[in-house]
Amino acid sequence: MLHTFATEFLGALIALFPIVNPIGSAFIVNNFFEGLDNHRRRSIIKQIGIYCLCIGIGSLLAGRFILILFGLSIPVIQLGGGLIICRTALNMLSDESSKNKANRKMDTMNKMDYDGLEHQIFYPITFPLIMGSGAISVIFTLAANALYDDFLHTVTSYLTIAAAIVVICLLVYIFLLNSSKIVNRLGYSANIIINKLLAFFTFCIGLQIAVTGISKIFHWDLL
Repeated sequence: MLHTFATEFLGALIALFPIVNPIGSAFIVNNFFEGLDNHRRRSIIKQIGIYCLCIGIGSLLAGRFILILFGLSIPVIQLGGGLIICRTALNMLSDESSKNKANRKMDTMNKMDYDGLEHQIFYPITFPLIMGSGAISVIFTLAANALYDDFLHTVTSYLTIAAAIVVICLLVYIFLLNSSKIVNRLGYSANIIINKLLAFFTFCIGLQIAVTGISKIFHWDLL
C-alpha cells in the first residue's frame, strides 16, 4: 500500500510540475512584483497560492461529475489525456515552443494594469499563467486514472493526487516568494535543464496513461 501511494504521488507530482512550472512562473511573475513592499508581495503571493489550490482541488473533485455529465468513459479520458500530456511534454522539450510560451506570458504580463493588481490576481496571473488549462487537463486525467472497482483504493488514490496538488501549490508559493533570489542564484540555464528532464518523464507518464486507455478500449493486454 505504501509503495502504491508513493508511486502514484510521484507520478502525479512529476506530471504536474513541468506544466504548472513553479520555477518558470517565478521568473515571469518576479518582474511583475518588482517595486512592491515585502508585506504586500507576501499577501498577493499567498492569495495566488490559495487560488491555485482551489483550482487544483476543484478540478479533482469535479472531474468525476464532468465525466458523468458528458457521458465520457474512463478509457477514452485516459487515452485523450495521455496524448495531451505527451504533447505538452514534447512542446516543453522544444526550445522554440518554450520560448514562444514564455513570450506569450510576458506579453500578457505587459498588458496588465499595475494599478489594479488586486483585481488581476486570479485572472490572468493565477489562471491561465500559472494554473492553466494544461494543469486542469492533467488533473482530470489523473482523476480518471485513479478510479478503481475498490472504493477504498479510489479514495486513497484521490487523496494521493490531492496531496501532490497541495505540494505543487506550496512550491508555487515558495518559488514566487523567493523569486528574486532564484533569478540571481539559479539562473536560466539550470531552470532549462530541470524542465527538460521533467518533460521527458512527463512524456513517459502520458504514454503510460494512453497505452492503459488503449488496452482497456480494445481489451488488449499491452502491459
